[in-house]
Amino acid sequence: MGGITALTLLGIALYLVMMAVIAYKAYQTNLAGNYDDWYLIGRSANLLMLVGTLFATWFSTFAFLGGPGTFYNIGVNWLLFGFFNSMGPLLIMFIGVRIWLLGKKYGFVTPADLLSFYYDDSKRLRYLTALVCIVVLFPYAAIQLSGISVALASISGGLVPYEVGIFGLAICVALYAIFGGARAIVWTDAIQGFIFAALIILTALLVIAWSGGWVNGWTNAVEANPSRFVFDGSTGGNYITLMLLWTLGWVLTPHLWQRMYMAESPRTLVTGSIIASFLALLVVTFSGAVIGFLSLGMPLDLGQGFSSDALVPLIYANMLPLMGAVLVVAVFAAGMSTLDSQIISASSVFSQDLYKRVKPSATPSSNLRASRVFEVIFVSLVIAFTLSDAGRQLLIPLASIGVGMALVFLMPLIGCLFWPRASEAAAFWAMLVGWAVMLALQFGVVTFLPTAVGPAFWGFVVSAVVFYTVSSLTEPVSLEKRRLVHGVLQEAFGYTSSTKGVKSGA
Repeated sequence: MGGITALTLLGIALYLVMMAVIAYKAYQTNLAGNYDDWYLIGRSANLLMLVGTLFATWFSTFAFLGGPGTFYNIGVNWLLFGFFNSMGPLLIMFIGVRIWLLGKKYGFVTPADLLSFYYDDSKRLRYLTALVCIVVLFPYAAIQLSGISVALASISGGLVPYEVGIFGLAICVALYAIFGGARAIVWTDAIQGFIFAALIILTALLVIAWSGGWVNGWTNAVEANPSRFVFDGSTGGNYITLMLLWTLGWVLTPHLWQRMYMAESPRTLVTGSIIASFLALLVVTFSGAVIGFLSLGMPLDLGQGFSSDALVPLIYANMLPLMGAVLVVAVFAAGMSTLDSQIISASSVFSQDLYKRVKPSATPSSNLRASRVFEVIFVSLVIAFTLSDAGRQLLIPLASIGVGMALVFLMPLIGCLFWPRASEAAAFWAMLVGWAVMLALQFGVVTFLPTAVGPAFWGFVVSAVVFYTVSSLTEPVSLEKRRLVHGVLQEAFGYTSSTKGVKSGA
């Protein structure tokens, strides 16, 4: 075993020991049988905790691997992604404070809690929302396992195979989430988020130096691959799709939705979203672009069968092997911080929206035990997927699939927060039909629609059409529910559009 590999494995081992200590401390602090405490840390996340968990949860292996690798592969066509992505957190200022307010008032834990409550306590909408949430989280969780294993195999020269990385990480994360809950996750995120940001910025600065400086680096990159610096629209989906995915879809993913419930106050949520937006633009987009673009002109030995997801580890392997060990530990931590968030989010959906409804007599303790069993099953399925051929694909497509499916929550949420004319039937069928269209396009069942804009776009369009059409043909939700939701929002925010028809009962 080489010295670098030994150092890498030692770093990962020390990190896991630290995680075990934090998980144990969180386990001791958690209130037994308290859903708010276990899944939302008692809705008490302060600014440092919220920014850290927002950024670390989003950051994941994508910023280390998928982002720079995609800039390397696609070039300037991917730049607009950064703008869209930085707008995502800013949306929290608009919709997040409303979600927070309703969650605080009525004790919502999951997305289905909010949507089913407003739409006349609809059971079918709750079950459908829960199913979509779990399916949305699945490919996003697979990104973490796959990305970390790619990085670990790359930096170790194959000594730690992809399969070993998959099993090792999955076991560690499952144990961490099962015993530590959301509190352990947020505690570590608050530290890791800022460490990750500093590391990726440092990587960008080192790449600038290794490429010959700012001016020479860009000159060499353009001369080596001029086509990467020409906008030609080849983004794997047009800019409308990117906007939908990374501005709207990102905020609606279940684990990010639940972060909005966690904040201690709306001021904390707004301030945190602004800081997270800035970090996304600076760290993920700007630094990722610098790394991806300038590496095009660097004399790197990328080897046969090079995967762009392994670009950053391979840069370090070529230029500064010792730092590569630090990077792999950081990637391991980044993926773990996001994966455990997705596991705890999926288990909360299972326990709150499925198990609790099937067994209403179950005690809080038995409910939490059932959620831990579900976590084991969920992780096992993710392992099986990441070991398959489909699970070994690039990180960007996997991320887009998960975020794209989250878009089906948008229309029902608009009705809940802003448009009292919406009906339960409209919310249910808009979500179901839009999701079905996305899946049909994704798996090639439907092939007659133009593919340039991607499945997420068509699913969103169909969902919107169904939502407003069915709402115009059916009765809106009950007056009581409109008062409980839109009336509360009017009192808090002082606007009248959301309460049109509430007082009259129209």
